[in-house]
Amino acid sequence: MTTPAAPSPPQADAGSPLWALFRRSLSLHRDAPAILWGEATWSYDDLAGTVLDRVRVLQARGIARGDRVVLLMGNGPGFCAADLAIMAVGAVKVPVSGMLSASEIAVIVARVRPACVMASPDLVDLLADCGEVPRMVTDNAVALADHSAREQLAGLPGAAPSEPAAIYFSGGTTGVPKGIVHSQQGLASNLWSHVIEAGIGPDDVLLLTTPQAHSAGLFAQVGLLRGACTRIEPGFDPARFRALVDGDTVTWTFAVPTMINRLVAYAEETGWRPASLRTVQYGAAPISGDLLGRALACFGPVFQQLYAQTECPNYATVLSKADHVAALSRPALLTSAGRPALMCEVAVLDDEGTSVPAGAVGEVALRAPYVMTGYWEDDAGYAARFSGSWLRTGDVGYLDEDGYLYLVDRRNDMIISGGMNVHSIEVENALMSVEGVQLAAVVGVPHPDWGEAVHAVVVPVGEAPGLQERVMAESRLLLAAYKRPKSVELVAELPLTRYGKVDKVALRARYWDGRTRNIS
Repeated sequence: MTTPAAPSPPQADAGSPLWALFRRSLSLHRDAPAILWGEATWSYDDLAGTVLDRVRVLQARGIARGDRVVLLMGNGPGFCAADLAIMAVGAVKVPVSGMLSASEIAVIVARVRPACVMASPDLVDLLADCGEVPRMVTDNAVALADHSAREQLAGLPGAAPSEPAAIYFSGGTTGVPKGIVHSQQGLASNLWSHVIEAGIGPDDVLLLTTPQAHSAGLFAQVGLLRGACTRIEPGFDPARFRALVDGDTVTWTFAVPTMINRLVAYAEETGWRPASLRTVQYGAAPISGDLLGRALACFGPVFQQLYAQTECPNYATVLSKADHVAALSRPALLTSAGRPALMCEVAVLDDEGTSVPAGAVGEVALRAPYVMTGYWEDDAGYAARFSGSWLRTGDVGYLDEDGYLYLVDRRNDMIISGGMNVHSIEVENALMSVEGVQLAAVVGVPHPDWGEAVHAVVVPVGEAPGLQERVMAESRLLLAAYKRPKSVELVAELPLTRYGKVDKVALRARYWDGRTRNIS
């Protein structure tokens, strides 16, 4: 008797592992609510039909695999549909925040040379400095129901695993924005990390109020992968937040410390205690122990902190809900960034790239399957970020004996204000163009709401009457709102190091004196 041959193992999907995740989810959940927007509810079928509509428009414009597509859209289901459509045709998403100025957006567009810009109607004017770049205006309108959408989307393979999926732009210490490239496989792995760490399930209702061009875009994707329902808002307001949490029975949300500060103040003033919230995921900036203690008193054990950077998105370390409860008897935990996420290794390195023992301070380094694959057209900059296989973050800290990471400073001189990254050299370059400014240095100073505020120290040319007001006024034309100085100080000279560089440590010292770490 002949033994039957064993069946051949299934072949790996030759297309994008990222797009494969979403096309399966759209097919699986169908009639379930996917997105809440204002008074409208989009089912997964509605989303699939709208994605197919956007795919057809992109294909009609000749957008194909590997083309860059800039996504300049405000929050809404239209962002989700455009995001998935770009993925489906195998193009490369370049999300750009509408908080940037027209000149800042023009720099990014010139760098990536996109085949198309997809823009919200209210943001099209921000393309004024971008020349004749092809553009399509897209909104939050749902397409007509198309029952064959799922099948047609299933026929789109996306791009190959090693090909780029997205380029995220972040300011650099040289003042030139860096394009951080992530592959299809890398972002798929990153979403698995989100699924593991964020704790989002099919029965969750998410509330996202931060920009989808940043972390909220990834959390919206996780909600869609898990079959959850996501309420998307154009912005944040504590009273509106309360109404939505109570009205939609919201179970999961993402916040930056500025938002938590305002929510806690609102809850303390009104006596509001949300009943449905199970998870408040926060990150993008450190948070004070005092605020966390008050937050726990108002909201209970729902808080989880993440630490990461765009080069290794969202989950490098996690301070869990259990850690927050333990911190009631171990308060120092509240100053920790947590322990390594399951899919990420964390080390602290010396200047030679060697791991230092627990308790020793050095540069924080990360290793994960979702670390960036490059900087856009900057191989030298990419190589400089690594010690072997370790991504050097530019953050300074230490690991304790239990593996908790503590951050104490930032080597790369970045200010984090209200959860947004502000690179001082970029602001300084802008201020140096203001008439009457001889020299300018920018540092982060403590702020009770934003964590850090941008503070400019300026050496004037001569007497320069009215220079402080002029710097503030002209920065409105040169910089995004979150990058502008919130205060300007005039000095006769800037302190210098023995190497002749501006001594930022000395500039910060009087603002941070008496604190245990130089970030807030």
